[in-house]
Amino acid sequence: MDAMDKNTLQVFSLGRFEVRRGGQAISREDQRLNKRWRLFQVLITYKGQALSSEQMYKYLSLEESVNPSEALKSLVFYLRRSLGKDKTKVKNGEQYINCSQGRYLFNEKSHYWLDAEVFETLCKKGRQVAEESTEIAIDIYLEALSLYRGNYLGDVPHAYWAIPARNHYRELYLRAMLEANELLRKEARYQEAWELCEKGLRIVPLEEKLHTSSLKALIDGGKAGLALIQYQEAASLYKENGLDVPATLKGLGESLKKESKKPENPEEILQKLQARSREEGAFESSLENFSLIYELEKSRSERRQNPGYLVYLNLNGECPDSEVEQIGKSLKNSLKKNLRKGDVFCNWGLRNFMAILTNVPPGEIGKIMERIKKNVTPEFVDTEMEFEHRWNEI
Repeated sequence: MDAMDKNTLQVFSLGRFEVRRGGQAISREDQRLNKRWRLFQVLITYKGQALSSEQMYKYLSLEESVNPSEALKSLVFYLRRSLGKDKTKVKNGEQYINCSQGRYLFNEKSHYWLDAEVFETLCKKGRQVAEESTEIAIDIYLEALSLYRGNYLGDVPHAYWAIPARNHYRELYLRAMLEANELLRKEARYQEAWELCEKGLRIVPLEEKLHTSSLKALIDGGKAGLALIQYQEAASLYKENGLDVPATLKGLGESLKKESKKPENPEEILQKLQARSREEGAFESSLENFSLIYELEKSRSERRQNPGYLVYLNLNGECPDSEVEQIGKSLKNSLKKNLRKGDVFCNWGLRNFMAILTNVPPGEIGKIMERIKKNVTPEFVDTEMEFEHRWNEI
């Protein structure tokens, strides 16, 4: 696999499947799941192996065809036409798909780039470099993890033949995620460690080790109150999926509950905030008070007619701290303006905010978040920043 240029055949397989050349997609949205592209997906999955015609019939469900051999030859013809030829080394070009003596394989000598292959190479490199330089290893791991947008061929239905590869890359992802997290915590980069785990949990939301690492990053960073909120959210997620909370995670949560200090009555704190918010709108809370209010609202949730929500808002992307700070101020003003009186929000660092919205009428949470996003979006013009938000029912 060579370095990329405008002639490189780019193959994206981690998450949504797509094939590009020169930045232009050649696997059209309405065609990417048909048998022509299924043939290509099979060949890159078994890259390095020459598959027999019988194997191809099985993987492509051609066994019931009147003439499987001709059907396969037709698929190869149209796939080759879609891919074109690799003309980087041979004037007349060479095929990306090779056929010989009834066997089919992807041409690994062609000029291509496959995200899964690069991902695996970077994971191995990060592990090797970690022994010499923590900072360089972190950069390599982060580059690798950015390539993993979801399960291998995750949007391809009934791809039983891809399960071994899917499991392989998923295990690589989890291992790299945990190793990168450990290195970040070693360098006291707790905020980055937590943010990394949060990204991972969006892809594998029930992974115990990621939940545990996320909590440890918050605890090490002096944010035990937030860690307790995170634990309670994780415990609810497991229960909603009919699963027991894993023992290790549960033990960490129990420790957080025992160590949680409650110097003030959360009822009194909330009453003070709500009284002030009648005049000022949504109230900005300290992180410590926010965690107490969250516990109170969670205990009240079953008695409410409409649900409450815990909202996460993040500013992502590369940008000077001065610009991030300015955008953060704009987001803070938008929260005060668009959240209702009695709602509470807090922030920690420059990039992360949380809000508690209570008794929200059905269908309103999305509208509220869209108003906030609309107010903040103009601030992102000419920057590399992105505004990301999500919410969980309390």
